[in-house]
Amino acid sequence: MSEFPKWLLALAFVSMIPLLLSPLYLFGGMPFGTSESAVARFFIYLAMQLLWFVPVVLFFVGLDAWRRGFYKAGVSVLIVSDVIGIGGLVALFV
Repeated sequence: MSEFPKWLLALAFVSMIPLLLSPLYLFGGMPFGTSESAVARFFIYLAMQLLWFVPVVLFFVGLDAWRRGFYKAGVSVLIVSDVIGIGGLVALFV
C-alpha cells in the first residue's frame, strides 16, 4: 500500500463502505421496491446486490489501474465506484 498516495487510498476507501453494509442489502430493506412477478423480484434482488458488489470490484480495478501507470483511468474508476457506492447507500436508507 505504500506505493499509493494517501489521497488515493482515502478515495478508494469510500468505495469499501458498502461492503460493511452488505448484510443490509442481503437481508434488509428493498430500495427498488417489490413486485408481484417472480422474474421482476429476481432482477430487483440482483440490482440490490450489484449496489454493494460493483463498488468493491471497482475498488480493486481502480487501484490496479493506478499501479499499472494508468493514473487518470484509476482515479476515474475510483470516482465512479464512490458514486455507485454512495448512491447505493442513499437508495438503501431513503
